[in-house]
Amino acid sequence: MTSVFPTWPRHALDCVIVAAVAIGLSACQSAAPQQTATAAYDEALAKVDVLRSTATVVRARIQTTLDHAGTRVGQAEAAGTFLASNLINLGTDAAHIEAGLAQVKTLAAPESQPLQADQTTRSDTVDAARPTDSPSVIVTPPVVTPAPSPSLQGPRLENITMASGVDEYDCAIDVNPRFTPASSAIYVVGRAYSILAGATISSSWRRQGTEIVSFSFHRDHDINDNCIWFYIDQTDTAFTVGSWSVEISVDGVPVAAPVAFQIVSN
Repeated sequence: MTSVFPTWPRHALDCVIVAAVAIGLSACQSAAPQQTATAAYDEALAKVDVLRSTATVVRARIQTTLDHAGTRVGQAEAAGTFLASNLINLGTDAAHIEAGLAQVKTLAAPESQPLQADQTTRSDTVDAARPTDSPSVIVTPPVVTPAPSPSLQGPRLENITMASGVDEYDCAIDVNPRFTPASSAIYVVGRAYSILAGATISSSWRRQGTEIVSFSFHRDHDINDNCIWFYIDQTDTAFTVGSWSVEISVDGVPVAAPVAFQIVSN
């Protein structure tokens, strides 16, 4: 039978095969870099997504830390105000308290002293190797003058405490020096002695040293070794956050030192 295809020389056929293989290899070589670039791009996108999610978590943690620090700073300031108010109520001169606070601030953040021209160091002397002593700041505590104790023969009030209520004997049901703006009432309770019939018993409620509200009542009979109490609620004044105190007097004369308490945020 006679073939209808042309007869190729052997060397020509080899050339065709080589050319076909070269073209195939060239196509593979051109596709490989493109595939590598695509894979690298996909990997980069995945890393970007991971970085974004990680950055969001870190930012949230930093914000939480800042919020917590702000809360602690506010609590520290409230505690300092409460302490200063107690010292003033106990008779401490306010000037001594301010001076002490100024010294504490200086100790906490001392100003840097510039190096004088004649304070050069030399490596060949013993004194040069000694550290320079920083000036010490001595904080002198204020002198606290206690309030005068009432006479044992005259009217007096003992075991004064702040409470959230009283029992059937008019005595405190708890000891609670801290309240909130949502508290229903704030009581001051004490055990009274030698208060004669007809005496006027008064309470003065103060916030940071300023009187906010006061109450008085007259007794029809003697009080001796019995609990008495005063209270304020939301109808008397708003329970504003801060340092408070209450002082009880009989016929205008204090029978005990002011009792300090705090109203703190919820």
